[in-house]
Order: sequence, then C-alpha cells, then structure tokens
Amino acid sequence: MSPPISADTLLAEARSALASGNVAAAKARVDRASAQLEPRHAELLFLLGNAFAERNEPAAAIAVFERALKLAPGNPSLLNNLGLQLDAIGEPRRAERSYRDVLERRPGEISALTNLAHLLFMQERYGEALGLYDRLVAGAPEAPADVWNNRGVCQKSIQNSAAAEESFHRALALQPDSPQVLANLGFLLYELVRYDEARPLLRRAHELDPRRLQVAAQLLDLNLQFADWGDFDLLRAQIVEGVRTLDGHPRQTVPPFTFLAICDDPSLQRTAARSFAWPAAPGAQSVALAELASPAKRLRIGFVSAAFQEHPETRLLIGLLERLDSDRFDVYAYALKSADAAPMRARVAKVTRGFREVERMSAGQIGTAIRDDAIAILFDLAGHTAHARPDVFAARPAPVQINFLGYAGTLGAAYYNYVITDAYTTPRSEQANFEERLLPLAQCYIPSDPERVPGPPSSRETYGLPAAAFVFVSQAAPYKVLPEMFGLWARLLASVDRSVLWLRPMHPEAQSNLRDEARRRGIASERLIFAPHEPMPQYLARYPLADLYLDTYPFGSHTTVNDALFAGLPVLTIAGRSMAARASASQLRAVGLAELIASSHEDYESIALALVSNRARLEDLTVRLRSQRRTSALFDMDSYTRRFEDAVLHIARNGDIDGRS
Repeated sequence: MSPPISADTLLAEARSALASGNVAAAKARVDRASAQLEPRHAELLFLLGNAFAERNEPAAAIAVFERALKLAPGNPSLLNNLGLQLDAIGEPRRAERSYRDVLERRPGEISALTNLAHLLFMQERYGEALGLYDRLVAGAPEAPADVWNNRGVCQKSIQNSAAAEESFHRALALQPDSPQVLANLGFLLYELVRYDEARPLLRRAHELDPRRLQVAAQLLDLNLQFADWGDFDLLRAQIVEGVRTLDGHPRQTVPPFTFLAICDDPSLQRTAARSFAWPAAPGAQSVALAELASPAKRLRIGFVSAAFQEHPETRLLIGLLERLDSDRFDVYAYALKSADAAPMRARVAKVTRGFREVERMSAGQIGTAIRDDAIAILFDLAGHTAHARPDVFAARPAPVQINFLGYAGTLGAAYYNYVITDAYTTPRSEQANFEERLLPLAQCYIPSDPERVPGPPSSRETYGLPAAAFVFVSQAAPYKVLPEMFGLWARLLASVDRSVLWLRPMHPEAQSNLRDEARRRGIASERLIFAPHEPMPQYLARYPLADLYLDTYPFGSHTTVNDALFAGLPVLTIAGRSMAARASASQLRAVGLAELIASSHEDYESIALALVSNRARLEDLTVRLRSQRRTSALFDMDSYTRRFEDAVLHIARNGDIDGRS
C-alpha cells in the first residue's frame, strides 16, 4: 500500500494542476487535502483561491477561501477576497457580510471599504454607500477616479450638489477623458441650470461614447436650450431608434422628459420611462390602505414636489390645495428642494398640516417621515423632472401612490397605482401605454389658480412691439421649440404682413440663433422680439397685448397656455397622440375654444391664417374667452376640487389600489 500523500504535496500538486489549466484536478487535490489541513496551510489556500478567481472559477475560489477561514478565522484578506467571489456569483448579501466582518475588526481597511462601497453603490443604496466613500477618501485621498465619481453620484442622490460637483471634478482631474465622469458632471450642471458649462462636457462625453443614449438625449436637450439645431435630426433619429431597440440593451436609458419633446409616440414614451424608472425596492411594502383610510378620520394625503415656490407646477396646483376640504383631508407637503419665504411657498405652507423640508434626506429618511405622518395617498408632482426622488416612491412609503401634474406621461414604474388625467388628454384606449392605471377627471385634469392677479395694463410700446402689427406670441421654453415648428411660425410671418413673433426671454446665444434661423427663412431678424424677465403680475398683464398664442408640439406649453387663457388670449394648439401633446388641447376644450385645436402642422397653419384674414372672427373668440373664462370648466376650481376629492375618496373608501385592473 502506498503511503498517504501529505497535505503539503497535495496543495503543491493543486497549484501545478491549476497552472497547467487542469481545474478539475486542482479541485480534486484540494478536496483530498482537506482532512489534513493545518493553520499553516491557510496562506497556501489563500493563494490557491486567488488562482481559481483569476481563472474565473468563483465557486471553486469560494470553497477554498471558506476552508482557509476555518484555519484562520477573521483573516481580513480571506474575508475580502471571499466577498469579491460571492458578489461574482450573485450573492451580494453574503458578500456584504464578509466585508462588514473585516470592517468590524479593521474599520480603516481600504480594500474592504472600497469593495463594500462599490457593492452598495451597484445596488443603488447610495445613502449607505456615501458614508463608506467618505471614510475611504479620508483614509486614501489619492483614491482612483471611480471612487470619486461614485461618491459624486451618491452625493447627488441626496441633493448635495456642491459636494457632488467637487467629487466629479476630482474624478475628472484623474481621468479627463472618462465619458462616464464627463457625463455625470454634465448631468449635474444641467440640473443646476448651468447650461454653458454642461454642454461642452456632454458634447465631449458623446464624442467619446456616441452609443450612450442618455448622453445623446441630454446633449440634444442642451442644444435645444440654445436653439442650436445643427445636429438635431441626427441626434433625434439616434435617440428614437435607440428607444425602439431598448429592450435589447438593458443598460441603456433615455431621459423621458427630454423624449416627450421630440417624439409623440406614447408606446415609445413608455419604453423610455421604463428604462429610466428607479427599480422597486426589494420587499417594499406599505401599511394597508384600510389601516389609514378610516371613514371616521380625515384622510391624510401627501404631495411630493421640488417646486413649492414660484414655479409653473405650483402655480397650477395651489388653487386646488387651498380648496381641499379640511374636514375631510389632512394635507402634507414634502419639499424636495428648499423653498424660500416667497409668497407661493407661504400659500402652500398655510394650507398644509405638515410642510416638510426633505432636500438633504436619504430616501429611507423621507420614507420614514411619510410613514410617520400616516399618509394614505401620496402624489408625485416631480415625476421624471429635475430633483425628482423616484427612490422614495420605489420603497412604497404609502399604500396608494399617484403620478400627478408634474410629468405629462407614464412614469414607467409599477409602484405608481394611478396617473391623473382626463378622457380627452388620455383616452382609455391608451391604457396599454401607461404603467399606471388611468384615473380620469371630468373636463380637464389640469387645475388652475383663480387668485392670480395680473398687473396693470401695459402698452405694446413698453415691449418694443409695433402698434399696428399682428402679434403672434409663444412663451414656450426653448427646448420645446423644434425646427419644424419654428419653420411653420416663419411661414406665418412670411404670409402675414407687419406681423411679429413675440418670444420669452432666452439665453443670448439662443436669441441670436433664432434670429439667424429667421433670416435663413427670409424673415428679418427684428420681427423676432424677446420679452424680458418680469414678476408674475407683469408677465400675466402682457398677454392681452398679443393677438394669438402659438403653442408648441409635440410637447405643449401647459402652464403657459393656462396663463394665456386666464389672461384672455386665444391659443392655437395641435392635438397629438401623447399626454404631453394633448394637455393644451384639453384646456382649450374646457374653456370653450375647441375650434382652435389643430390636427396637424398643416391644419395649424391653415387655422392661424384664417384667423389673421378674418379679424372679426378672432375678435369674437377673444371676447367669448374673456367673458366666460372665469366660469369655464378650466377655471372653476370649486367644481374641479369636488371632482378631485371624489376621485381620491373613492380610492380610499373602496380600497381600489390595483393599478392594473
């Protein structure tokens, strides 16, 4: 009988077999040696485990590391490398325990800090990861670019923009040609409305990685902000085609808000929204609606917004908030962005039982506040706009969660039960293009503020408008003014003698580019006039100086259209397919001006020219609007509020929270 082979020999043979590529033989020899292993073999097992890992054999590496840990319990190198291999086979919880075991013994262990921070980061647990990244850079200020970049993402997630910007700049200094870092810094500066700084960063990121759709879409948006249409057709085609094939590229995302402005296909809008939606938190479960919606108690409803100040969204919402029945509802507001002591913020705070400033809170902290307030129905007013916090809704802090007002389309996530709309804006046939269940209100879903007070009447001379001109006006944001629509406006100017186009204040480069575009179409640049920035009363008072408001397509100017109609100025719009392309038309129907709803660009142009040639008809429409607007369905907020309350109470009383039925 041959003498038994020692563990030393077996482990040496295992290393030799592994070096020659014979993984099976290496595993067999380690198994045979297991009965003879001693503490002194732990280091050799560590080397063997690393060798298995290098050969992409994580299961074998894990088995070897676990044997070694029995010989050297708590060894930080073994635990750290075990964690890496557990993560590689999709065992993040076990990997996390390994890293935390190291940090309990050695809180400053750089490798464990790095690996645990990255593990949490990849799970989008940004609040937890941030504390680890802070410890990491404190102990290793010369950390690599990806550490600084990831730290910046975590800081941005809790709205600490200044710290995030510093982290991204540190990462960029280390890796100046990283498309990821360039894009992240560009996205941040875009959200901070520092467009001049963001655009070159995103342009460079797109040059380095032209296939990334999120960068292409954000760059297109920025170009539109400057009315720079040089690459418009190319970028739009890339983005729309990219969305058509998104299912085959799961790591690609497209900013849905940007997509609303360039594509009127609701099914593609849903695809874009789903690509961007925050993943549902594992096991997220709220308190049962029945526990929070007792008929004997006031129903607690919450509104989450980044715009509780002088902002288009809040200008629409405030009239509803001020009319909600305080005997039936307790209203809470959660401000995702700090609001100053301006009048609009004060109006919101006055009608809420609780006004919470949550800008710097983590998703978990915000969710806890919402649960502590026992909110039964929670409204997301931010959607996919700047400073939104979908991570809060993904954790389901309330039993019913509703997409309302801030985003005109589906949010693409199953943790929203409803979207508030109306039957014209979103016909029932469009349900297939929404992740949420449609919750239609009668008339128009858009609320208004009847308490708006225009300033004293002004004159055309004040704004440099020719006294005898026909004044077309559009106060749309520049990203909604697409080349095709501007070309239509230019044709109207060419067809109507002594007409001018009155636009909102824009960046000087945008104004210059639009004037250049007008000249290329044979229109004198002085026929484009840009209004100044003004306080709300003066802004409202200037609308009656114009003759006809020209809405944009496919993304209509919803709040601006509401302002124009409230001020008594007729609006011309196109009713497209999507929510964003029909909300303006819904307002026109509610105010009794359905004849100003076009079905196409050609129809839009035809209606406009007919109104110009028949001034009496236009004057009749204007007089009708001004005489009836206060009593119309659009501005009768008492009636709107009752419809809103009835819809909300129906959900609460019937426990009807299934967003799929």
